[in-house]
This record gives sequence, C-alpha cells and structure tokens, in this order.
Amino acid sequence: MKHRILYIIILGLLFCLNMTAQKNDDGMHRYNTREMTIGSTDFADTIPIEFVGNQIYIPVYIGGQRHLFNLDTGSSQGVAYIGSGIDYSEPLGNINSRDANGSIDTIPIVEYPELRLGSADGLSIKGYKASLLPRHGKHYIYDGIIGFDLFNKGLQAKIDVKRKRIVITDRKNYFADEPGFEVKYKLIRWTPYLSINTFLDHKEPVLFDTGARDIFVMNKQHFDTERKKDPRVPMLVEETTYGQNAVGSYGAEKRDLIFFIKFPTLPWGNFTFRDVHSYTTQGDSKFGGAILNYGTFVINPKRKRIKFWSYSGGNSVEVSNRIDDVSYMEEDGKIVVASIRHTSEYYKNGFREGDTVISVDGKAVVSDSDPKLTDKTSKHTFILHDIRGFDKEVTINNK
Repeated sequence: MKHRILYIIILGLLFCLNMTAQKNDDGMHRYNTREMTIGSTDFADTIPIEFVGNQIYIPVYIGGQRHLFNLDTGSSQGVAYIGSGIDYSEPLGNINSRDANGSIDTIPIVEYPELRLGSADGLSIKGYKASLLPRHGKHYIYDGIIGFDLFNKGLQAKIDVKRKRIVITDRKNYFADEPGFEVKYKLIRWTPYLSINTFLDHKEPVLFDTGARDIFVMNKQHFDTERKKDPRVPMLVEETTYGQNAVGSYGAEKRDLIFFIKFPTLPWGNFTFRDVHSYTTQGDSKFGGAILNYGTFVINPKRKRIKFWSYSGGNSVEVSNRIDDVSYMEEDGKIVVASIRHTSEYYKNGFREGDTVISVDGKAVVSDSDPKLTDKTSKHTFILHDIRGFDKEVTINNK
C-alpha cells in the first residue's frame, strides 16, 4: 500500500464487565460471559470467513438472514449499529466504553437475538451483548462486531485467512499438536495484551487487535520515552510529520508529531518478523489485522496463549511493508487530509495536512473509502480546498 487511508472503524472498544446481569440502581449494566450461552458442546466447527482490507468478516445469521460481522479481538464485547436493520433488545443499561484513542464515553448496551455463525444452522450463540453505536461512514460491509468475549467464554480458535476459515472448538486439547510459536497474553480490560521486545531491552504491552488494519503500530508516549533514554532508538526513525493517524468511536486522536519507524526485527516469542515499517499512535501499541497475511493464529484462552505459524514455515518471515503516504478522515461530512509524508509525491505536488478533497477526476468525493483515493495504478487529478480558503488542482501520476 502506498496510501494510508484513515478508516473510521470501531477499534479497541474496551468495556467494564462485572458479575451481575441486570441494570443496577446507578443505571450501569454489568455482566460477564456467563450471560452468553453456546448451543453445542464437544464441537469443532469450521466456519467460512472473508478477509478484505486486512479485516476478518464472519457470516452471521439472525432469523435466517445473512449478515457479515467483523471479528475484532481488540473489542472486549460486541457492537451493534443503529440503523443496521438488525433487531436487538431495548437498552439494558449503560456501560463505560474506552475507544482506540483512550477516550471514554457512556453508551447503551443491548442484546442480540440468537446468532448463528457460518450458516443458518451453524453454531448458536444466545444472550450476546453489544454496545449500541451510530453507524459511521457509508461503505461499511459489516453489520456488527464480535469481540474477544467469544474467546473469554472459553472457546479456542484457529484463524487461517489463506484458506478463508476459522475453526472454533470447546475441546480442551484440540489444537495441541498444531505447530507454531506461542506468546502468552494477559487480559487488560478483557482484551489480550502481549509483552513484545520491540527494540533493545524495551518490553512493550501490545494489544492483539484484529480490528486494526496495520501490521504494527506503537504508542507514541512509550516510543518518546525510549528514544530519550537510548541514543540508538532514534536510528529507527525514517521520517516525522504532524497529523492524526487514528479515529476511534468518539473521534480522532489529537494532532501530534508522528514517527515513522523501521523495525529491523520484531519478535513473536521465538519467531521474528523482519523489516517491519510502522508509525506511532496515541492509542495502545497493536498487532493489527495485516499480520494475519503471514500465517495462522491459534487463540487458546484456557492457557492464555496465542500461537503463530508462518505460511512459509521456519522461524522468521520478511515483511517489507510500506506505510501509506497520505491518510484521510471524514470531518463534518468532508474528506480531509489527516496526515502526509513530506517525502511523498503527494506532498511534493501540493497536498497538505488539513486540505479538503473536493473531487477526484471531476467527481465529488463523499467517503474516505473512495477507491480513487487509494488507486496506485492510474493518473488522477484532485481538486483540494486548503485551510486558507483557496482551491488548488493537483495531479498525481501513478503510472
């Protein structure tokens, strides 16, 4: 990828869970995974998935109707969208929710009807709770989110995007003979955090977040601390710019300095990802959905382990990814340049942070997922409106 599109997606929704399954006097709803029931025992189901834009989508049937749900391990429970066309209960109360940028809000919680995974007669899940949020954007292909509570319930899973399937089981040792490299995780706000040696002697808490799209991003505050402590860390920096790189449920992160980083090696236990390009964010450090392109993952909540096995075998893989040159976000119904690399052709030809994209090739742009914003195969002419109030025409020749 050479464009860095800033998708407005629900990332890292982290909820407060407790022991009771009722609305309390304070209006807060507290529950645990005992409220969720699985319709089978001693099972191992293979469920088809779609993997698009580094995101996992599971077919979910509700009342016989097919929907796609995003599988987001960075969210502690599900998400329901207002206006999705899916029936859900009246609000059961409110919960305190923390989004990808660390912003906290109080939002209602609802219960889905019975969910069937994969097919109309697939694995049944009843009593599945979800936060209720407005549906952002105009081009989402999914109707809801399944969070990490599916695994906190005790179910194990093997995710294999190359074969477009996920195997889910309640059998204790079902994946015991699977090859791979294990990393232990601990639950923080009921989502899985790994301890990763990102560089030198630094151990970084990293969220395993399939709802994020990048391979890896790093918390800026932690990176700032380490680069001031050790003179070797700044050598990892490829470029810096100002802007915003993430949008959570409750808005964009604050404008700040962004570091573009090259990690020569990034370990997963005794496995090594080589030549990983990354950048800093104000939210948590994360392994995102793009990492799924390199191998299979087995999630074992009973042992709190995640096992990785490369599609190519061996104990390392060359990543050599590229961070996108420009990112966009929707702001008051307009598509705005959120950040831009100063070494890019976009910057050299006149793109600037804060520019509003009026049109591409004479057609209005209404979504940051417009394919012409990401197309790297053709010549495109942009009309941009800058922060001074002037329009400018910029042509990017991708041929």
